[in-house]
Amino acid sequence: MHDNGGDPTVTVRPSGIQFTATPGQTIMAAALAAGYRWPTICGGLGDCLVCHVDVLEHAERLSTAAESETRVVRDLRPHGSGPVRLACQAGVHGDVVVLKRGVRPSHKPSTDEEKSR
Repeated sequence: MHDNGGDPTVTVRPSGIQFTATPGQTIMAAALAAGYRWPTICGGLGDCLVCHVDVLEHAERLSTAAESETRVVRDLRPHGSGPVRLACQAGVHGDVVVLKRGVRPSHKPSTDEEKSR
């Protein structure tokens, strides 16, 4: 699946952000654990569809989509050439490349950092 011998890597285009996921962890959960903000309204319940990604490379390295996920993403138009998945539902089982705008570090300045500005 992946050659690095460690946990799978998720690469997010166009930003180039990369983070690792424990095998089976969802894309969104891995991003949050790595300190990134992932666009969502429902917080990972699979209801809002805001977290959806276009899978650009290695869709076969994600968990199989449940019927409920397949049904809700059916009408979403991919921006890339691969399938659309919900980041809150797609478990990572190998290196994968996805397209998602709006992923960014969730770092908020501490009080000390704000005082030094």
